[in-house]
Amino acid sequence: MNLSDKFQKRFLQKQLTVLSVSFINGHFKAMSIINDAIHQSWEKHGVTLESESLRRAISDAIHYTQFTGTHISILVEDKEFITLPLQLPAMPLTDLLPILERKVDHAKTWEGLAAWRYHLGIHARGKQSVRLEIWPQDFINDIIQICEDLGLQLRQLAPPSALSESQIRTLPVEPGEATVLISMFEGKVMFIAGGEDGTPILTRYLAPAQDSIPLGERIGTEVNRTIMFVTQQTSLTIPHIWFLCEDEQLTITEIQPHVSTSVLPCPITPDWKFWLWVGATLPIDIANNFTPPHVLRAPLRNLLTHTVAAMIAGLLIFGVGTVGMIEGYFAKNRNSIQAMTDQTQSLRQDQQRWQGQLVALQSKQEWVRTVIEDQSPRLEGPFLSYLGMILPQHTTLQEVSITHANAQWDVELTGNTTTNLPESFVLLEKLAQQLADGPYQMNIHADWQDQLLTQTATSSTHTMAKPRYRFTMKGHIS
Repeated sequence: MNLSDKFQKRFLQKQLTVLSVSFINGHFKAMSIINDAIHQSWEKHGVTLESESLRRAISDAIHYTQFTGTHISILVEDKEFITLPLQLPAMPLTDLLPILERKVDHAKTWEGLAAWRYHLGIHARGKQSVRLEIWPQDFINDIIQICEDLGLQLRQLAPPSALSESQIRTLPVEPGEATVLISMFEGKVMFIAGGEDGTPILTRYLAPAQDSIPLGERIGTEVNRTIMFVTQQTSLTIPHIWFLCEDEQLTITEIQPHVSTSVLPCPITPDWKFWLWVGATLPIDIANNFTPPHVLRAPLRNLLTHTVAAMIAGLLIFGVGTVGMIEGYFAKNRNSIQAMTDQTQSLRQDQQRWQGQLVALQSKQEWVRTVIEDQSPRLEGPFLSYLGMILPQHTTLQEVSITHANAQWDVELTGNTTTNLPESFVLLEKLAQQLADGPYQMNIHADWQDQLLTQTATSSTHTMAKPRYRFTMKGHIS
């Protein structure tokens, strides 16, 4: 069972309300169970596998059993369906499944696709027992569509063998022992062997009568064969046999003379209503449930869809309310917000102005310190810091020369630009203006302009991926 099936089983669990149906060789029986109690039952003969016949039967069952729920459990058996026992060499499941698929294709007797389920039985002495249940896929599709049209949720679609196999888990068994159940349902005899944990390890059917041998003797012979096979293939012992039969169609006294192992009656004598109750309570994850996974998970999917839709609706309502509150707040405080924005812009401008004044003040402090201490002035550090603040984009300085002579500072800046010539000219003109107007009031020689313009005729600027114009800017600071 995967995670989503466990989630369904836990969170969708409630009192049992289901329409339990058996359709066995044309005999249709139905029983409504509402809130863990049997409500009404109904039966009909002559129902066929055809879609319209099944639709009428299920629709009538809803009416006559007064069923008001949505879940339906269906047990089906028909001569067209196939049960195929196999004995195959032991192999990994990945190798076994393709072989079983080929067996299914060879065994089916109808045109079209086949749906199939497999059951692994005894695995001993290098052999693996396998039982295949093979149904027409078209029949399953019809049942799903009928249930959908009638507003029903299909939870179980299985053969009657699932009933008897479920009962073997209820029988007492000791460690090291196996148990065998003889089950007779709708005139069909089954032999089910269960292991130490109650898991079915072998399921066999009594073949149709070919002679006049009494039924009790035929069952005894087949029981002996079943016991012999189980004890040969496993180390388990079978101390006794259980017998489960409806309507006293057969008695233990007819079987016991032909079997050396004691035959015990099951605590209950079942009728068809008992079997329909068992069918309604079968777990949805049994191996022979032919209901497709997407149909089984539909209730969980619908629950999650409704839950998510409700959550989204709640979030939308909350979001719209929150947006309305925010918009109202902004509308009420729009003037205050605008005043705060203007104040922030003014503070930014003041910050830039004070940074420029701070640089000028640092330069004057250097000059004052030089005069007081009677030392040679130091301009390199403050001037380079100032250059870092005013250097335009697309401009790179490669060399800066600062020398002190004749009571003035001679400055030479060498670098290049990485943009086109007109933009380079504008950037360098702005740099020269800032050097002249700034705190150092540098006198710039105009020959840098001629140097820049003469580069238009050189080929070096056209062979690169980006244009590069070299410049040299000279001047002095008094």
